Amino acid sequence: YSIFPLFFIFLKIILSILFLNNFSYYVSKIPMVDDSIPDQLQCTNCLLPMQYQEKKDGKFLWQCFKCGKKYFISENIDDNLEESWSPPR
Repeated sequence: YSIFPLFFIFLKIILSILFLNNFSYYVSKIPMVDDSIPDQLQCTNCLLPMQYQEKKDGKFLWQCFKCGKKYFISENIDDNLEESWSPPR
């Protein structure tokens, strides 16, 4: 009988234990994602709060006054978000 198969099995077990210990160290360093509902709608271009303007055709209009970006958000949650641009005020 050869000792090499037992040695490789032992080596594999030791390496897997060492890898798992290091792996948990790296996983603990990854920050959690904050996916809570924000208090305000922010412009994706200039990161300022957007302001609610009016309701048009069943969609709420939010606009950024710095860059002019507009969001049309539907009452229906299944509809897509529409985005457009206009000159800033």
